[in-house]
Amino acid sequence: MKIALCGNPNVGKTTLFNRLTRSDEPVGNWHGVTVDVRTKRLSRDAYISDLPGAYSLSARTAEEQITRDGVLFGDYDVIVYVAEANNLRRNLYMFMQLAELNKTVVLAVNMMDEARGKIDLKLLAERLGVPVIGTSVRDKNPKAAILAAAAEALRNKPKMPDYAYRPQVRELCRAINAKGGNSGFTSEFAALKIMGRDEYIAGIVGYNTTGCKACGGCDTDLPARLRYEYIDRILSGAAQTVAVPQSTLKIDKVALGRLALPLFLLVMSAVFFVTFELGKPISDLLARLIERAQSAVSLVDMPPWLSSLFADGIVGGVGAVLAFLPQVLLIFLLTALLQDSGYMSRVAFLTDDFFKKFGLSGRAAFSVVLGLGCSATAVLTTRGISGEGRRRRAAFATPFCPCSARLAVFTAISAYFSLSGLVVAAMYVLGFAAALVVLKVMQALSRGESADDELIMEMPPYRVPSVKRVLGVVWHNVLSFLSRVGTVVLCVSVIMWVLCNFSVSDGFTGGVENSVMSTLCSVIAPVFAPLGFGSWRATAALLSGVAAKEAVVSVISSLGGMDAVFGTSAAAVSFMIFTCLYVPCIATLSALAKENGLKSALLSVGVHTAVAYACSLVYYQSTIWYAANKGVFFAVIACAAACIVAITTVTIVIRKKHDGKKIRVSNK
Repeated sequence: MKIALCGNPNVGKTTLFNRLTRSDEPVGNWHGVTVDVRTKRLSRDAYISDLPGAYSLSARTAEEQITRDGVLFGDYDVIVYVAEANNLRRNLYMFMQLAELNKTVVLAVNMMDEARGKIDLKLLAERLGVPVIGTSVRDKNPKAAILAAAAEALRNKPKMPDYAYRPQVRELCRAINAKGGNSGFTSEFAALKIMGRDEYIAGIVGYNTTGCKACGGCDTDLPARLRYEYIDRILSGAAQTVAVPQSTLKIDKVALGRLALPLFLLVMSAVFFVTFELGKPISDLLARLIERAQSAVSLVDMPPWLSSLFADGIVGGVGAVLAFLPQVLLIFLLTALLQDSGYMSRVAFLTDDFFKKFGLSGRAAFSVVLGLGCSATAVLTTRGISGEGRRRRAAFATPFCPCSARLAVFTAISAYFSLSGLVVAAMYVLGFAAALVVLKVMQALSRGESADDELIMEMPPYRVPSVKRVLGVVWHNVLSFLSRVGTVVLCVSVIMWVLCNFSVSDGFTGGVENSVMSTLCSVIAPVFAPLGFGSWRATAALLSGVAAKEAVVSVISSLGGMDAVFGTSAAAVSFMIFTCLYVPCIATLSALAKENGLKSALLSVGVHTAVAYACSLVYYQSTIWYAANKGVFFAVIACAAACIVAITTVTIVIRKKHDGKKIRVSNK
């Protein structure tokens, strides 16, 4: 038996899926966590799939298209439709479309422990004509109840909603049947979709709505009204309608009011402060422990090449990255708390107008925040953005946002050169700014496509973050980070050790001079000389970062440390800027190729490299010029400030006179 979990976003589908299958798929109290189909074994003879959240079978985004196609064309035996106890009226809208399709359905009313009113599950089952069960994270695993309900649903014939027999619907059903198309849909479902002007369904059934006598003059809102009237009759006496909690409304007055943007900036500043400042002592302690382990390994009696491999290549390389695990863990924890509290959905609404200026919608905020953890994951979540052009642009620009792997590079360099935490924060600002500039350029090139006018998205209630859910998200992300360290970074460290300790003619040399890597990178290194880091060591570190950005720290450590790679702190900051913006890792490029195609991924390599080179060049050359022309610099700044003040003053005077003339004319 094949079972599909289906429902609106943020109703707890994935949490239920994890409980049923004992999985650890990412969950969150916000829209767009699930962007693809996940299938696991439910029992010996049953499989269950978690479909992305959707509000209806008229898809607006790529993730909704996956759900629509899964429902319409998938070979699922039973669909378990998950609805939230406190939002049954809205959640049942899509359920009605499943009923119109005559699908075998089970209704799972989730979050029963949070229900603010009484819900009569038996009465709902009688009126809907399908098995109805209640689920909650506080109750026992509902696997047995869902399997029993699925078996019961297979034995009973689904019930067609009574509004499907209205005269307007029947007339169009007859017209569709006369076409004789073999769409696999019920004529009732097709008729209601065509009445609502769903061109996708109309195209499949071969029905031309232009000049249609059957529905050409009908009200396109009629199907929605019919469904909601039916839902209201179903819920009458079976489920109480309870208002949104006053606490949520009071918090939203502040979180979505005039202080919304300053509050958001304050929250994000607190996240970065805790990550960089409070995590630093723990990272320093861990770094000292790793150094002791490295020294202990080097004292073991073994051949010199083997001792160097373990001490420098493995312990030193991998340990250089693991030293910054506490700060990576902190940023995962803090962003997980924001997601689970319900605040992230508010952030999407807050930033909607801002992102529209760049051709996107507020949903892009989800990808930006997820990009702080992993760029590859962030690229995949752009499926929640409606419009193919907007989705492709968001996927292309998202990797500019610094990920947790780059955080390890920033933290390592800033800690060694005693740079302020503001320098690390500036790298994030630079990454976001670069993404916005690229988006603006792409928007200008893609003429004819307007920004998303409507932001339709779930606004969940505020919740005290669940310890279990938050720890699950953190564990999943940390495990992913450690798996990269234990696989990609380890392999890169060993490969780089071999290339840096062997020469073509002399074999193992125990040093980097005249090694294979120094010979190869010395050819490329002069390209980076104008950026301040024209040594072959810096070039080797950058090349290793293409595999995984964490490897940059590992290679710097194995090549003699910061002093051997960078001559000055200015060169180190220039290197940070380049690392922040240059080529994404292989995993991100693969995700981009999956979403946008191979050409887009290859173009990303060129664009990222060009932007990184330009920004590093401007910074480093500016520091050289400033050091030689401090007096001129301050004079230019003073002149510019004076010009700005003068122009502003003149503009205000002219505007006041102009406004006065307008007032006199209007009075006359």
